[in-house]
Amino acid sequence: MPPDWRFLQDEGNLPDASWSTHTSQAFAGLERINRMRASMDAAVEARLRSRDGEKVLLVSHLPNMAIATNMSRKMLRTKVPQIAFSFNFTTLPKNSFRYLYRLSLRGIDEFVVFSSFERDLYADWFGIPSDKIRFIKWAMNAPSVAPSAVGGTTQPPYLCSIGGEARDYRLIAETMRRLPQYRAVIIARPYSVAGIEFPDNVDVRLNLPGPETWRIAMDSVGMALPLLTRSTACGHITFAAGQLLGIPMVVTDTLGLADYISDVGVFRTVEPGHIDAMVSAVEALFAETDQARNEASAIRSVAERTYSLSHWTTYFTSVLKGL
Repeated sequence: MPPDWRFLQDEGNLPDASWSTHTSQAFAGLERINRMRASMDAAVEARLRSRDGEKVLLVSHLPNMAIATNMSRKMLRTKVPQIAFSFNFTTLPKNSFRYLYRLSLRGIDEFVVFSSFERDLYADWFGIPSDKIRFIKWAMNAPSVAPSAVGGTTQPPYLCSIGGEARDYRLIAETMRRLPQYRAVIIARPYSVAGIEFPDNVDVRLNLPGPETWRIAMDSVGMALPLLTRSTACGHITFAAGQLLGIPMVVTDTLGLADYISDVGVFRTVEPGHIDAMVSAVEALFAETDQARNEASAIRSVAERTYSLSHWTTYFTSVLKGL
C-alpha cells in the first residue's frame, strides 16, 4: 500500500482512538528490509505508548507482515496484543517453509480471514487454535471509476476479466478461442498471464490504474472471474467490487467464495477448469445482457449491505473496548 494509506482511520463509527500507520512497499530482495523497518517502528511506538498508560493494539496486514510484526514485538518485548488481519494465502507454504511459518506465527492473539473455508484450513496447516481465527467477510466501498476509458481499449460489446492472484487465464484463452465471434479484455499482472497464448479476439492489458480498470469493466457485458482450483481462497476484492458496481459476473465455484456466492448471489458459477461450462456462461452473458444487468443491479443492493465497512468497524470497536 502507498505511504498515505490509512485503513479504517477515517471511518466515523469507531470509538475515540488514535491511529498510527507504518507501511512497507517491500517487493523483493533488499526491499524486504522495509518490511522489518515498518514493523519495528510499529512495535517501538506500541511499547512507548503502552508504557505511558495507553491501551494499544497492533494490527498487521497479510501473512508476511504478520510474521515481521510478531518478531518485532517479541524482540522488543512489546507486551501488546496483535491481530493478523487479512491473513490470506494464494499458495500455502510447504515443507520447511510451512514449519517456519508455524514457529513465526506463535503468540499472535487473533487472525482475521475472509472465508469460513480458510478458518479450518489455516488452523490445520499452521497449528493455530481454531478459536484464534475469526472469519469476517471482505468489506469495501465501491471502487472509483474513471469517466472514460483510455485509448486502446476494445470497443463494446466485450467480456472483461480482472485480477492477478490465482487466476486461470488459460481457461479464458481457450474459452475465447472457441468463441471467435466475441471479444474479451483481460486486465492482469504480468505473472498471471505469462506463457499463455491468447487468440486475436482477446486484448491483454497489464497493471492499469484502478479507476481505468473499473471503467473497462463497467463498459463490458460482464466479468469473468476464473480461479485455479476448488480450494482457491482469492478473488474476494474483485468479486465484491464487481457486485458493488452492478457488473454481471461469471465466477469459478470455489470454497473461498462460497460464503459470498450463497449470501449475495451471482449470474453464473462454473466448475474450476471446465471449458464447456465457461463457454456456455460467457455465451449467456452476451445473449442475455439486459437480463444479466438487471440481476446484477438487484444484487448490488444486497452487496452494499454485505460489504459495508461497518462490519469491520464493529469488529474493531469490540476488540478495542476489550483491551
